[in-house]
Amino acid sequence: MASDIRKLLWADLATAPASPGIYAWYCRPQITDFDLKATIKAIHDTRTEDRAKAEETARSMLDDRVFKPFREEPYHAVIAGPLKASYNGPLEHEFKVSESLVTRVVDEPDRLNVIRDVLERSAPMFASPLYIGMSVNLRSRLGQHKRLIERYRQMRLRETPQLQSSDAGFAWQIAKREISPDRLFVFTCEIGDADDGTATDIENILNRLYYPILGRN
Repeated sequence: MASDIRKLLWADLATAPASPGIYAWYCRPQITDFDLKATIKAIHDTRTEDRAKAEETARSMLDDRVFKPFREEPYHAVIAGPLKASYNGPLEHEFKVSESLVTRVVDEPDRLNVIRDVLERSAPMFASPLYIGMSVNLRSRLGQHKRLIERYRQMRLRETPQLQSSDAGFAWQIAKREISPDRLFVFTCEIGDADDGTATDIENILNRLYYPILGRN
């Protein structure tokens, strides 16, 4: 039998139930007060004499602060056919800022205030999960996630380390994308018995239904 779903902030992970269940990580997009004010001012200062520069200011801020942390990793694709040449290589995720959005922001820079406010409250209601997992001990698993994220954030490696688990892969993605832990939160749901496999089945279904951004099991 499943329990009620609980929301845990980064600082609350140690209070997660020490029992079997599933969990999902989410992230609140962040446009800081500094970025917001600097972008609005820069657009106001340049849009009359150099609109292209103002558009690039808006585009760069939105890409860097809003879209970049959620860009998916490249796929490795192989294409082949009977008696045809074979091709293989990475396929990059094209995640471009809408030009119509850029135009509207330059025309009315103060609309960024509303955009920021809605993005701040958008997760989880309008958000895809970053990661969905299961564990026979939710408190232990989430504590492991926290330790790995903190470790990789301190390492600041330029190359991906050898990752031995999906937990490590998720933590590395958080660190590499420079997602601040205080923007993260997790939902948990206790499920049944540790040995009956129900949590594994539900994790399998949820990953296929909701396509977590930073990886699927």
